Amino acid sequence: MTIRHVLTGLTAALFALGASFSNAQEFPGKPVTLIAPFPAGSVTDTVTRTLAQGLQEVLGQSIVVENRAGAQGTVGAAHVARSKPDGYTLLMASSGMFVAKSFYKTLSYEPTDSFQAVAGVGSTSMMFMVPEASPIRTIEDLTRAARADGKSVSIAFGSPSGQLALSLYSSAAKVNPVPVSYRGIPQALTDLLGGHVKVAIVDVGNGVAQISSGKMRALAISAQARTPAAPNVPTLEEAFPNVGVSLETIIAIVGPAGMPPAVVEKLSNATQAVLARADVKARFASLNTAMLPLGTAQLIQRIRSDNPKWEALIKRAGIEPE
Repeated sequence: MTIRHVLTGLTAALFALGASFSNAQEFPGKPVTLIAPFPAGSVTDTVTRTLAQGLQEVLGQSIVVENRAGAQGTVGAAHVARSKPDGYTLLMASSGMFVAKSFYKTLSYEPTDSFQAVAGVGSTSMMFMVPEASPIRTIEDLTRAARADGKSVSIAFGSPSGQLALSLYSSAAKVNPVPVSYRGIPQALTDLLGGHVKVAIVDVGNGVAQISSGKMRALAISAQARTPAAPNVPTLEEAFPNVGVSLETIIAIVGPAGMPPAVVEKLSNATQAVLARADVKARFASLNTAMLPLGTAQLIQRIRSDNPKWEALIKRAGIEPE
């Protein structure tokens, strides 16, 4: 290699570094779109809108929230994966989406390699809900009903986490209720109230809100420990000890792979600044959603450590890719 080649390579590297720095300095120079891959009213949507408002103030640019729901979040994920990696199109992702190949045989993107992790935002777990008037009062009642006649017990879900929670429960209880998939949790709740399904599995935030309204009752929660927001609701682990049916999902911002590092850093720092605000902490508390303020490197490590656990749970639950 000649000196000329070395100088040429060094010049190119310095130019790229300068361009990255320039991108970060100028970013964002136009509105940023934050994709919520689940319908309005879902915990992901609500968290997305809360964060968008804060980011708009920190970054000094409009943050547009766009719902692209369908196929358990993979419709929105596919849209972001094929977007230009400039930081202007981002995704509010969740744990189930990082292991989407365990749910779907064919995807137009790679669940992890097609994305650049940006920042951790929050975490939640799932609740098994029934209408207040339901004769099913406990998770044990649900198990007895499903063992007596599984075809008469329909259980709705509207997220990958809900699907996995249902499969873990069914495996632990050795029952075969009828699974009913929805585009999102709000639709599952609507049909539960309408009497079209017997049970719905929803995020804790939606579940606690329904308990407070007096319209529904919770049978169990998928978290490892009871939630302070509903301390009387037992965990699945209590009903099935030593089986390992606890499940919690993270919520995080990601973008298309190949984003400029300086832009990623700017977005990550802005997210941490928003999550540190007292009003945002209060909003998360009202949503019964735990905060998970992870920087980029921490989020990457969390995804790497969580994915094998999720894949093992999915395999143990007997879920086959569709």
